[in-house]
Amino acid sequence: MPILAVLLLGILSVDRQLSRVDGAVLLLGFVLAILFLLRLSKRGLDVRPTGEVAETLEEAEELSKWKSFGLLLLSLAAIIVGSEMLVAGSETIIASLGLSETVFGMTILALLVSIEELARELPGALQGRPEISFGNVVGSILAFFLFNAGIISLVQPVPVSTQVLRFYLPLCLLTVIVVSLFMMRKKIPRWAGAVLLALYLIFFAGGYIT
Repeated sequence: MPILAVLLLGILSVDRQLSRVDGAVLLLGFVLAILFLLRLSKRGLDVRPTGEVAETLEEAEELSKWKSFGLLLLSLAAIIVGSEMLVAGSETIIASLGLSETVFGMTILALLVSIEELARELPGALQGRPEISFGNVVGSILAFFLFNAGIISLVQPVPVSTQVLRFYLPLCLLTVIVVSLFMMRKKIPRWAGAVLLALYLIFFAGGYIT
């Protein structure tokens, strides 16, 4: 599914624009991916939390409906405000460094966003629950390439630069294929981690060269 998600976005980007129709197709792909996971669950693939994760969820304090709704609204407001601050700060950095918006978004901005995910996933892996990290990797690919891109292009059609088509998307596809092959082995050794870091360095440096 992650490989198909990247391929779908790439195919829809060939005309150098993600239109609102493309956005609807991407969202449909996301819905189909979720339905496929639900079908696997009905056929016996248990996707529910087990072990320590299940125990933690059972012991967690249940919030009232109104408190949960209030926290949801507060979180949404914080995301909106934070996004506006991020855009405002990014414009200043882009202007001072002389970077294109594509390069800045693909490298610096993406790295900053990923640090938060790393901080969330690493403890699970260190505590012997790597399935949390693996699940988040797959889920993030589906969310970014299908859901996020779909929503954004529905709100406002997105132009796709030549640099994205010729460098970023092909390297993304290659990386997802490599990650998928590693995950199929059910174990990612340290040398495989080094390979992935090397791919990221190529991705990071390539934006400034191409």
